[in-house]
Amino acid sequence: MLALLAVGYLANQGWLRVISRIAACVLLLIFAADIATNTLLAQRLYWGDLIRFGKHAGNDFSVMRAALGSRPGMIAIAIGAVALIASTSIVFARRQPRIGQGALLTALACASVWGYTAIRPVHYVQDVFLDNVIEANFPQGRIAPFSAGFIEAQRTLADVAPKQCSAGEQTGGSVIVLIVESLSSWHSHLLGAAQDWTPRLDEIARSNHYISQFHANGFTTSAAEIAVLSGRMPLIPSGKFWFDFSDYTDPSGTLPDIAHRSGREAAFFTTGDLSFLGLGDWLRQLGFDVVGGSKDAFYAGRQRWQFDAADDESLYARFLQWLDQRDPEKPFVSALLTVSSHPPYVDPRTSKVDAEASFRYVDEQIGRFHGELEKRGFFKNGILLVLGDHHTMTPLRDDEFRAYGERAFSRIPLVVVGATDMPAVVNSAFQQSDIPASIGQWLGLRECSSSFSGLFLRADPEPADYVLHARGDNRNRVDVYHSDGFNGFLLDGDNSSWVGKPPPNANSIAAWIDWQREQARSRGLAPQPGRTTAKP
Repeated sequence: MLALLAVGYLANQGWLRVISRIAACVLLLIFAADIATNTLLAQRLYWGDLIRFGKHAGNDFSVMRAALGSRPGMIAIAIGAVALIASTSIVFARRQPRIGQGALLTALACASVWGYTAIRPVHYVQDVFLDNVIEANFPQGRIAPFSAGFIEAQRTLADVAPKQCSAGEQTGGSVIVLIVESLSSWHSHLLGAAQDWTPRLDEIARSNHYISQFHANGFTTSAAEIAVLSGRMPLIPSGKFWFDFSDYTDPSGTLPDIAHRSGREAAFFTTGDLSFLGLGDWLRQLGFDVVGGSKDAFYAGRQRWQFDAADDESLYARFLQWLDQRDPEKPFVSALLTVSSHPPYVDPRTSKVDAEASFRYVDEQIGRFHGELEKRGFFKNGILLVLGDHHTMTPLRDDEFRAYGERAFSRIPLVVVGATDMPAVVNSAFQQSDIPASIGQWLGLRECSSSFSGLFLRADPEPADYVLHARGDNRNRVDVYHSDGFNGFLLDGDNSSWVGKPPPNANSIAAWIDWQREQARSRGLAPQPGRTTAKP
């Protein structure tokens, strides 16, 4: 950028000065947008995200609207204003050789520093934040496809992974899976955090059941929806920049499939916009009988927040209305997705951006919802699972990283309330994709555990050998947690590789990951089933 500025101020040709200055200003604005995005969401400005989320301008603005009134928002506005003013002044300034000479000398100095750091690289846990925005966007190993011979060999190796299958005792109870936006282990004093932002949920956990090492499989809500509702690992398909819900439309083994096989209705409720990323269509393709979102008449006249969503209190009120109108003799499996604690973490009670207050509000509403279910006798034969969708989109805290290392990127709470004989505290590692099969076995269905899938709603929980987490700071990396520690796996088609020393059974693990990604790619290319009509 400095070199372009030097040309823009030193060149004799007017057309060359204009083109060079405009190019420099475009880079400046891209860098400013990257810094602003990182300030607001702790995420880099990725071209794939721009393409994926850019077509949902209304939802994007619903997040930005509240964020821009916060301190980080003011910083982002200032960054944008400075960049725009600087760009305007650069483009229309007269030819000034001294400025050009200064830019050239500075560019040479920067090149010298770059050369030095290339020889002596900086090592940092979130090293993607040390790359400039252009470097952060390419090359992307995950878009490399697999060759036919290679993926066939990987499929053969992945298919030999052993499974252990058994059925649980049949129960007449219902299931509620409550997915809480951005709820992370670092909010919970019970889970070892210095913060005590979820005292009510911690109290519920102490009186019931919880898993001390529970992990999100991804870093976005859509990844959590794929893992929790479909039971599949939300890995980016081979040859793609990012995944779509269409890559995970196979209904077998999903939460609705488990509900229907056990004679239950499947329902999904959120206050968010179901059109965002095609969520509503995907839920219906999976087989949910009831799909409720922001356009439900129940929310008419209520204040709206991110994604056109009413607050969490409204979500619980909507679900309880549906519950009270049902035949109590007909069990169900339902999933609820909250929105109030989505970045920028607005407290609905005050309309202020305040992360602690936002999560304390969320915790308070979980406590009230638990109390309402208790009044209705739900827990006599039903269960409630409360979990986060992903770690907050914030940099790791020092205390998190000291305590849990790389695993801190994925640690979230899971609390189970109700009629289950699982231990009060489960210290083995489990993950979001374990939820459907665990619920299925609790309902009396025959379900399987394997090296990559566990079952926990039982007296003797069976953890998987490997827990997977698709990283957000490096989209080309999947972390694999196991009893010997953890390993990073870099996605790059046939040339995918391990970071550092490979783990035990490295070839089998790599084959399983590769084959999951290839299956997702194949599903995304297949014709999608027709849309069904959900009940209101």
